[in-house]
Amino acid sequence: MRILKIVESAGAGVGRHVADLTKGLLDRGDEVHLIYSDARSDAVFHEDLRRLSAEPGFMAHRILMRWRPHPRDFLAVRALRRLLRSHGPFDLLHCHSTKAGLIGRLGVIGDPIKRLYTPHMFLSAAPHHGGIARRSGALLEAALSKLCDGVVAVSHEEYRHAIEIGISPAKLCLIPNGVTLDRLSRLRGSAGLREEWGLKEREICIGFVGRLVPPKSPETMLRSFAAMRSRPQAKLVMIGDGPLAGPCRRLAAQLGIEARVVLLGEQDAKTLMHAFDLLALTSDAEGHPIVVLEAMARGLPIVATDVGGVAETVRHGVNGFVTPVRGVAEIAAALETLVNNVDLRKRMGHASRIIAQDFSVDRMVDRTLALYEKLIAGASPSLAASEWSVAPR
Repeated sequence: MRILKIVESAGAGVGRHVADLTKGLLDRGDEVHLIYSDARSDAVFHEDLRRLSAEPGFMAHRILMRWRPHPRDFLAVRALRRLLRSHGPFDLLHCHSTKAGLIGRLGVIGDPIKRLYTPHMFLSAAPHHGGIARRSGALLEAALSKLCDGVVAVSHEEYRHAIEIGISPAKLCLIPNGVTLDRLSRLRGSAGLREEWGLKEREICIGFVGRLVPPKSPETMLRSFAAMRSRPQAKLVMIGDGPLAGPCRRLAAQLGIEARVVLLGEQDAKTLMHAFDLLALTSDAEGHPIVVLEAMARGLPIVATDVGGVAETVRHGVNGFVTPVRGVAEIAAALETLVNNVDLRKRMGHASRIIAQDFSVDRMVDRTLALYEKLIAGASPSLAASEWSVAPR
């Protein structure tokens, strides 16, 4: 097959998902052209792009796209149409993220190409947006769903939300994200990393990974860490950058925890999280967070807010704890429980590794490839959620 992909939010989990899926398709003999934007990409995505560029059957195309509505959106649509003429025909267009879904589906009107869309969290489900923005986003998503052949939800919660905002179940398919497990022998020793981060021998490393932006709620992470009674036994290591980096530093100082918090900025967390003792995710909204799957594949217990596909991977009391959104007291209590109990960390970490096996990249790629083949053959993408995903708790 000749697949055209387009992604605007080419950083963090979305960028990792697109890179992993593209590599899987190339390995299975398909040709992939990838349209991306630099505006919200990161260094990890560009390194993935460099590796993909060495693969036969791959070609990358840069088109400037902006997250918010902008006059340049018309130029992006025009650039997409030019690319279709110069490099087509393609069998299928797969749009990743909201803006790419808009530009992609509008840009191929009149073209016979099959169209698929993965939002990686609907704008209408993001609580940091106002009510008007969410309602407008819901109307737009319902309208645009009529311009494509299928919509991929990455969690049961996202699947249900898609139906609530008016997307036909006949257009929907649920395919959870997948993760690979690198050989830990190829990674830097955790002892050396922990020494760099200033951890003493018996201190517990609480890891946080995510862009420092409102949906990830890093301030909730800091407030929860500050609320721990056993804070002197632990350090918080935060990987990620973004507009809230400065406010996070100031908040850490105000809370009196700056000596116990390490802000690493933008890093490839996939190569570092094996040095954590546990992972905490305090997001207000998610699709199906890949960072949780990556941490689980490394045998880490998880403390995470009840958002997106979290409850489908973090089994409360089995491989971690699921807490309320912005539940500082509950998050602090869960962190405290794990910090103070090494046997529980080991037991939950072992459970994480077992559960993560159900969410492999190979499984995700195979399911996506099967969906591509259905759409190209003219069949409906719709499958019962239970057929495509591990059931939630």
